[in-house]
Amino acid sequence: MKKTVLPLLFCSVLVVALLFANQVNSQGQGLPTREDIQQWITLNLDSIPQFKEGDILKQADLEKLRPFLPPRYIDEFNFSEVEFHVAPTGHSPPHPDYLAATEQYANQTQLAADGALENYVAGRPFARALINPDDPVSGLKAAWNFNYRWQYYGMNVKRYLGALLAKGGKASKLSGFPADLIQGGGRAIRHLVALYQRVYHNHLAHLSTKGHIFPLGDAGRFEYKDYVEFTEPYDVRGQRFLIYRYDDARKQDDAWGFIPALRKVRRLSLHERDDSIGGTEMTFDDFTGFSGRVLDHTWKFLGWKVLLHVMNSQHPYARFYGPNGWLPNDRWELRLCAVVEQTPVTNRNYSSKIYFWDAETYETAMVLVFDLERKLWKVNDLLHGWSEDPSQAESDRGKQLPRNIGFTIVDVKQEQATIFSAYTIVYPEVTVEEVEERYDVNKLSEGSR
Repeated sequence: MKKTVLPLLFCSVLVVALLFANQVNSQGQGLPTREDIQQWITLNLDSIPQFKEGDILKQADLEKLRPFLPPRYIDEFNFSEVEFHVAPTGHSPPHPDYLAATEQYANQTQLAADGALENYVAGRPFARALINPDDPVSGLKAAWNFNYRWQYYGMNVKRYLGALLAKGGKASKLSGFPADLIQGGGRAIRHLVALYQRVYHNHLAHLSTKGHIFPLGDAGRFEYKDYVEFTEPYDVRGQRFLIYRYDDARKQDDAWGFIPALRKVRRLSLHERDDSIGGTEMTFDDFTGFSGRVLDHTWKFLGWKVLLHVMNSQHPYARFYGPNGWLPNDRWELRLCAVVEQTPVTNRNYSSKIYFWDAETYETAMVLVFDLERKLWKVNDLLHGWSEDPSQAESDRGKQLPRNIGFTIVDVKQEQATIFSAYTIVYPEVTVEEVEERYDVNKLSEGSR
């Protein structure tokens, strides 16, 4: 990106950045409020980077990065070995089938009075020109664009490696984890190994000859189905979950869980979506940044902003480093994002979240979570690998999608974090037989299938 010097703007940003830095001490006191984050967003909507592609930024350069990483989270990178390798801002267009569906069905999608979509078939529901701060429903439109981003049939993570890390100490050696996944410090409180697969059933841009619906019986009733199974450690081994997301946006999800100790399948409630998964910082709603129901929230568009993000990873799976072992260890690029605030319509264990959705792919770059006192609580930084890059799995070449290779959820209040790396991930073509077998509630007690 072109290097431009704007002294007055840079000085004002620097003053605010230093103010935030002084407010945060090692005990996590003085965490940024929702209003502080809004000030950071507003001041930096049009910030010009004081660095360029190809630069390797180090600890002494952190002030240059403050406009592009949120307050408090950027302070995690304040250590002597830190390096930001600034890669060119890449072009990541969705697959031609998705672009064709977007063009074919352009301008026919509408919002119902309650915010549900009407007349949506496939592709991106709303053009970028329709999303602007002057339109009170732009946040809702952006949320639907995220919901229906290009995902092919969905991802299959055969080995999801996760760990809950406490501050300090030395990186723990975890059984089955590659040595380069967690480097530096951090003390592992807990680790998890899971299998996860999502299969989209409807609005599939590449299935135009089949009405954009997966060719399975009543597939038209569903948007997607999720399967989660834990294989390690022993206390969660064999726990399995199914979630059905219906195509009718007004219909609540159906979800079931199998707990080996209970020896039965039971239905899960909506309130359990906020529960910690396996004792980590993660919840069911955190998958891909947001896996909740759009109509369960209100949405406010805050503007378009450039963020520093790992969109085109140099690794096939997420890797982390730093004093606590929970920071992305990768190449970064500047990406334009839609900034949208989500507020639940019912009582939850948080007050609101701010999403940064990549303008080109609508993948989640980052999520900021605020507690009930409207202070910053968690930062969810998601890492992606572009399917066409040689560093990514050959099996996904030609699908033109960002592969969800991992994420870190940093709890800035408790000073701990959960990292997950999709060690074995693919976006496969699926068969009717595979989908019938995996997503049968009656077989949930049978284990890996």
